[in-house]
Amino acid sequence: MQIPQDAKELMEQKKIIALATASKQAIPNVVYMLQYWWYQPDVLVIGDVFMKASCRNVQDNGYASFCVWDEETDRSYKFIGTATYETSGDAYEFANADLHKTKPDKNFKGVVVIKVTEVYDASRGENAGKLVARS
Repeated sequence: MQIPQDAKELMEQKKIIALATASKQAIPNVVYMLQYWWYQPDVLVIGDVFMKASCRNVQDNGYASFCVWDEETDRSYKFIGTATYETSGDAYEFANADLHKTKPDKNFKGVVVIKVTEVYDASRGENAGKLVARS
């Protein structure tokens, strides 16, 4: 799937993203994240330092959503995808390699790996909620 370039540019500015997950009982959980990277063109990796509910929710139901926004330009995108929690493997090593650039003695507890399947325009206006990409 091709992620819209505008959305990737927002994320490359290292904007805060809101990560949303839900428990098996459909109890929502939303937290902000700063440690994330595009691992593949449509796969986002999020480093876990303090996750509890997000980690458990991903393991329980395998889905996640995240949103990125820019207050100055009023651009915003919502992403939905399948998610896994990994404590080893290529995605985990990829995230740790970036972490080691500033904190060589630290490792993530794990990573949330999200394969994006849908992207929506989440900006205000007539296109709000419009599907802009789907795999």
